[in-house]
Amino acid sequence: MTSATAEVPSTVEELDAKWLTRVLGATVTGVRAEQIAVGSGFSSLLYRLHLTGDVSVPGSVIAKLPAQSEARIAMDMMGGYARELAFYQRVAGRAPLGTARVYAARMAADSTDFVLVLEDLWDWDNADHLAGLSLEQVRLCIGQLAGLHAWSTDPANADALSGFPSLDTEVTRGVLPAVFAQGWQVYREHAAVPVPPAVGRYAEHFADHAATALRALTERSMLVHGDIRADNLFFSRGQLKVVDFQLAARGVGASDVAYLVSQGLPTSLRAGRDEELVRGYLESLDGCGVDDYAFDEAWRHYRFAVAYLICLPVTALMSWESLPERSRLLCLKLTERAVAAIDEVDALAVFE
Repeated sequence: MTSATAEVPSTVEELDAKWLTRVLGATVTGVRAEQIAVGSGFSSLLYRLHLTGDVSVPGSVIAKLPAQSEARIAMDMMGGYARELAFYQRVAGRAPLGTARVYAARMAADSTDFVLVLEDLWDWDNADHLAGLSLEQVRLCIGQLAGLHAWSTDPANADALSGFPSLDTEVTRGVLPAVFAQGWQVYREHAAVPVPPAVGRYAEHFADHAATALRALTERSMLVHGDIRADNLFFSRGQLKVVDFQLAARGVGASDVAYLVSQGLPTSLRAGRDEELVRGYLESLDGCGVDDYAFDEAWRHYRFAVAYLICLPVTALMSWESLPERSRLLCLKLTERAVAAIDEVDALAVFE
């Protein structure tokens, strides 16, 4: 059995020079840890490890460890840590999606303790989810997503998908809708703009609609990122690298596009462009060899996803009292964008 303390450190202090020397295959002589993403990381602890050592040792790496909070309970329920490890072990480097180089991806045999040691993208531009993405960034990301989705439909890659559940699980179908009402009440108390009446009625009965949406969102089996938000995107000179695969799952590709567009773009940039961006996704998908995803089908999936995925920021709001201020503002802004998108693309019509 793998030792959870020696081979899979459970604290940042255990990521010492000796352990990192084994991981990196180069002599590390010193380590200084700096916690990062304190206001935006919900489910994991992230550290930048500043390293000294021989010439082949990188100046810094990123270490990811499980959260030491109620968020860990949620991740354990969803198998989020195992999904991310599966992605870095089976998909990264094989699929045509830019990712950070992975030096170590390990999970303990007797718990969900895990450690990821990744390339530090310090000199890449990390997008700000609160500020939102640009259209150019969204289009670049959509092209990358199309590559991942197409790759995952190739029978030759079927073995790589075994570590990922369907989008439709007990958690997404039952648990998230059950707690949605608590988060929605918080949103209504703090919302900066009015909620259209039809969207308000939908949100008040969200649990009644979740199963219908999830059935639609699993009509195809593509590997989707599941949490393709701006904070997980790094840009440099027309290139993109994506991180955070804890919600990776199997479902329709349009669900990734819907989350990216409806909550990643500021409403003023997104408005009137949803159909255009979905068509652009399908063109990229066709260029990758998947030519049987018709617009009407993808647009229907897109609208279901826009309506369902409002649950991600809303359920996070149920922890309002313990959320850092930036996290509060982020969840409120993402919910505001989702509400506007649901209204503007008439997403609720797909439930009729």
